[in-house]
Amino acid sequence: MENLGFKEGLAKPKRDRLTRVSSSTSTENGETETTPLTTQNTRSVKPGAPHLRLKWRNLSLAVVEAQLAGKDRCDYMEVGQSPPAEFAPSVYEALEEPSVQITVQVCSDTIRENLLEEMKMINGRFKLFDDIEHETITPDNIVESLEGSSKAELNLCFLWATFLKRHELLEGLLQVGSELNFVDSTGVSALHLAAFSGCAKSTSFLISRGVDVNFQIGAYTPLHCAAFGNSIETAKILIEHGGDLTINTKKENNEECLLHCAVRANAVDCVKLFISHGADVNSTKPSGTNPIHLAADLGLVKCLKVLLNSPEVDPNIRLGSSVKESTALHLAADGGNAECVNLLLAKGADAKLKNHRGLTALHLAARTTSLKSVEHLLRIGAADPNAIDFDHRTPLHGAIGKTSISFKILETLIAWGANVNQQDIYGFTPLHLAALDGLSDCVETLIFHGADVTIKTRKGTTALNVIVRKTPASLKMINHKLDHAITLHTHTVASNREMELELDFGPLLQHCHPREISYLKKIVEENHKEILTHPLCTAFLYLKWKKIRKYYIARLIFCFIHIFFFSLYVLTALAHNCYNSSKDMEEAALIQAQELCQKQSMFGDMLRSNPFVIEIQWWVLAAITLVEIVRKLGGVSGYSSVKQYFMSFENVIEWFVIGSVFVTSYIYTQRTYFWQNHIGAFAILFGWTNLMLMVGQLPFFGVYVAMYTKVQTEFAKLFMAYFFVLIGFTISFCIIFPDSPYFPNPFMAFIIVLILMTGEIDLSMLANEPDGKDPPVLLEISAQITFILFLFFITIILMNLLVGVAVNDIEALKESAELSKLVRQTELISYIESALFNKYIPKCLKKFVHESAMVSPHAYRAILCVKPQNPGEKRLPREILDEALEVGKQRKDLDHTLSNQGSDTSLNSSFKRKGSRRSVRVLERQESVCPSLLRMDSSGIEVTKKMDDNAEKIDILSNEVKELKAILHQNHSTLEHLLFVMTKSQESTRKKSIKKGRISD
Repeated sequence: MENLGFKEGLAKPKRDRLTRVSSSTSTENGETETTPLTTQNTRSVKPGAPHLRLKWRNLSLAVVEAQLAGKDRCDYMEVGQSPPAEFAPSVYEALEEPSVQITVQVCSDTIRENLLEEMKMINGRFKLFDDIEHETITPDNIVESLEGSSKAELNLCFLWATFLKRHELLEGLLQVGSELNFVDSTGVSALHLAAFSGCAKSTSFLISRGVDVNFQIGAYTPLHCAAFGNSIETAKILIEHGGDLTINTKKENNEECLLHCAVRANAVDCVKLFISHGADVNSTKPSGTNPIHLAADLGLVKCLKVLLNSPEVDPNIRLGSSVKESTALHLAADGGNAECVNLLLAKGADAKLKNHRGLTALHLAARTTSLKSVEHLLRIGAADPNAIDFDHRTPLHGAIGKTSISFKILETLIAWGANVNQQDIYGFTPLHLAALDGLSDCVETLIFHGADVTIKTRKGTTALNVIVRKTPASLKMINHKLDHAITLHTHTVASNREMELELDFGPLLQHCHPREISYLKKIVEENHKEILTHPLCTAFLYLKWKKIRKYYIARLIFCFIHIFFFSLYVLTALAHNCYNSSKDMEEAALIQAQELCQKQSMFGDMLRSNPFVIEIQWWVLAAITLVEIVRKLGGVSGYSSVKQYFMSFENVIEWFVIGSVFVTSYIYTQRTYFWQNHIGAFAILFGWTNLMLMVGQLPFFGVYVAMYTKVQTEFAKLFMAYFFVLIGFTISFCIIFPDSPYFPNPFMAFIIVLILMTGEIDLSMLANEPDGKDPPVLLEISAQITFILFLFFITIILMNLLVGVAVNDIEALKESAELSKLVRQTELISYIESALFNKYIPKCLKKFVHESAMVSPHAYRAILCVKPQNPGEKRLPREILDEALEVGKQRKDLDHTLSNQGSDTSLNSSFKRKGSRRSVRVLERQESVCPSLLRMDSSGIEVTKKMDDNAEKIDILSNEVKELKAILHQNHSTLEHLLFVMTKSQESTRKKSIKKGRISD
């Protein structure tokens, strides 16, 4: 059995925690004890490992300045304030620790060091200690060996011999002058050391000489020391001779009972002994900490098991401190001690109890990244995965971390029903916390399991906003979820092999009711508009529009009637001055009546003779306008604020038209004025323009109106860039042609320049009048040169540049217009929903509105099954069906996985052959698979792929070896032939030299 009492400064074997604190973590150091018997440092709260710590706040200013100090320091530009960054508050501000010191307080090393220090202080001879330890001093020579030793040396030798179990020397040491009851400066006597070392003979000898078994001058009694040394024999002797089990240690702010000492030393046998002799395992006196708490906190399984086997044990007893109310289960979970958690749960510990901060054991286990503890609490303890603390945080909030274990804990909690969208008091969900820490794996896991990216904190920050800034790659998980909602089914029956496509709109509906479009609307608000092009989103928008379009068409007809009656009133009463003419006013006689109100006109005669017709027109218009006002006021509830309501261009236009109806009325003075014509003209222009924009939101016309507004915007920007050139030509023409009726003033001249810019060239301004005086030749030349420059630079170059740049890429423009149309359609549906599901609507109408305007009025999950290859399928447009079919084929070819490379390649090639933009978008979604999902693939597929790769490499290598052998064989034949030729050449040379030698002879 391991005895932790013999280890110096034993600290609690705790796991690293995931703590969310500021980057400058302070360390709590206890006061140094005056007694050398205790370790000098009390427990420190250490931060977790660097790879586990999460930074939730910026570095302090002092830290930043310290980092920037030096000769290479940079100067940062001050160009205004940076946008405020939102940080999550600290999830756990206090550690769940007992309020006592947790290191072992008495051990052999500290005793040895203390005695050596005592000998040093009296200038004693260390040789005496060495002789006793190496048994040089024996009972026979003890008198000679200690002759001449001082009283202090003899007393210390007495303690040293007791500590080293030299019981045979004790009698001789007393005879030479050692004191029986001597204690050192820390209050330790010979009986303390004999009890600690486990020497029964020494203990019995000292007790027989009259030493008090409860002797306590310092912090401990002999029985405490026996517990620290796990000396069961000496403990039994002390108890038999009257040892008191109720005496507590005397340490300032750290008084403990006898069981605490035994638990600290992991003295299992002593714990059993003390319990058998009546030690109270449920007592929290005097420090407020129970021995069960200490054993659970230190992770001492054997001690804890012994304590829990006590018949009267209470596993749910809380800390005696009024500040903390943790149970042993809290401490074990906080330390990641899974075995202790399992033991406590088996003995009836309640996993649902909360501490002083409302934290359950599951909160702490999730924070400590102890997967086994989490599983034990959920499976054995029936812990609530949605339990909230005082800040409304669940264990899922605490499980957010950078390690793979944190990732598994997230999945475990979610599998047991944890709410992924639970908000704390600050509005943060687990997804917010994961995104703020940049933990892409956790972000993707939470999104995959249904986390709502559109939930806002109290400051209005959505999780999607944080994800875009911190982990943008995780956005691909949203597309993956949408792809996963499209499934292709093929019937196995031979007679019915027609494919069916199943579109599950659950990902779009699970977070919004009854406003079904709110999820897409919030995503659009975060500028993630591209998601609308996904076939699931376009299909949902199409179906939603079919349900809700009747309300929009009704509104469109009503707006048409309103602007029509307003136009009729302005044309008759104002523009043609019919109302004043019918009243025979003097001002009307001064103004020549227009054709509409002339006497020879039948319609004019009717208006002049019946002025009440115009009055009826206005009253009908006023009634329609009042209904429009009620409608507009009801629409305010669809916006988050009045400011946002008036930031809408459509709302400003409509309110301007409504105000113009009353401003242009005759009822105040029974007459009309000329200035009302101008207000009416602009109101009519804005009203019909707004009607055009409303028509443009219809899916049939949306693309063209969006293209029109896009081209208009581009044209306006380019026009403003060259505006000053037009001003220059305008003033030049006013100077060169001072008498021309085309350029009487700069304002009129600018209008003429704009007309000339379009190509409407009038050369009469350059021609001289037949009867007039010819202008000077120099002025005439200047006029012609200026006009030619205008013709080339403005009419030809600039105008064509404006047109060419504005509509440079008509296909790209059409695609952007398509996206713009979807955005406008989403906003339109959201606006109509805000009006239809207004809280002021009577209850009797709500049911009808829900049935007629919602895609799924009775459930959050709506599934549509279509037959994409059936010509009779009319429920969705053909383009949406084709795109959804391609996504379904992609999933089916990949066997609903994301790791089948072969299918992936074949699918890519088939899509590339089609060459459509729709196929390209599907490929982009296929290639944007989240990294975390790829890591989820089975290892078998990876192994198979590696084996295939290795097989290919082996085949290539074998082919190369064969080629190399063939080359070597060819080289060998070449060398043999070369050697043969060289040999022949040498022989012929030798024969020739021999012949020459004979001839010379």
